[in-house]
Amino acid sequence: MDFKDKIVWITGASSGIGEALAYAFARQGAKLVLSARRESELNRVADACRSYGSMAHVMPFDVIDLSVHEDKVNEVISTYGKIDFVILNAGVSQRSFIENTKFDVYRQLFEVNFFSIVSLTQAILPIFKSQKSGRFIPIASVAGRISTPRRAAYGATKHALIGFFDSLRAEVYEDGIRVTTILPGYIKTNISIHALNEDGEKYGKMDPNQAKGLDVTLTAEAILKAINTGKNEFFIGGKLEALGLFVKRFFPGLLFWMIRKIKNT
Repeated sequence: MDFKDKIVWITGASSGIGEALAYAFARQGAKLVLSARRESELNRVADACRSYGSMAHVMPFDVIDLSVHEDKVNEVISTYGKIDFVILNAGVSQRSFIENTKFDVYRQLFEVNFFSIVSLTQAILPIFKSQKSGRFIPIASVAGRISTPRRAAYGATKHALIGFFDSLRAEVYEDGIRVTTILPGYIKTNISIHALNEDGEKYGKMDPNQAKGLDVTLTAEAILKAINTGKNEFFIGGKLEALGLFVKRFFPGLLFWMIRKIKNT
C-alpha cells in the first residue's frame, strides 16, 4: 500500500475504528487531519500517530454543527493544500425498541449519522472536483443491509448513508472522484456503550456480540487494503454477519425468519 504523504481526514478519530484507522494510516506515512468533539482525546491519538513519524493536525468540532463545515474544509486546505481521502466515521448507535423510542432519538441519530455526513460531503465536493481526484470512505454498517430488532433508528441511518453514496459514486465518477463504502459487522469497540437508549441517554453496556467482535486493528488494516485496491464497497466482520449477507442475497425469505429469532441486547 502506498499512502505516504497522502492527506487523510478522519472524523470520529478519537476512538474505535476511527482511532485505529488513524494509526494504520500513520504507519503508512500519511498526513492526517483528526476530527472529533473531544480535543484531549484527539491530542492523545495525534501524539501516537506522530510517534510513527506521521504529521497529524488536530481539528476538533461537532459534526452536527453544519455551520462550521465549510470553515473546517478550508482549514484542511490551508494546512495541507489538498485532500486525498476523507474517512466519514463519526456516528452513534442505538439500543431500543421502536415503540419505546422517543421521536427525538430518531432525529438525533439522523443528524449525526446522515445529515452531518451529507453536509460535510457537499462542502468537500468542490475541492475534489477542482483536484479531479479524491475518495470518500463512509463508514456505514452491515445494519445498513440487515436491520435487526432494537436497531431500527441506527439501521435506517445506515440504509440512508449507503443509498446516498451509491448515487454519489455514479454522479462524480467522470470527475475522478471515488467512493469506498465500508460495511463493518461486529467490531470490538465501545460503540454499544456510547449508543443511545429509548430516552436518548447512553446505553452504557457492552454488547455481547461486540465484545466477541473482530479486533479493531485488524479491521483498520483490512479497510486500508480495500481503499488501496479501489473497492466500491467492502464488508469486514465475522462469520455471523457474512452468513446474514449471503442469506439476504440468495434466500431473503429465510433471512426475515432469522431476524425474528434474534434476541438483541
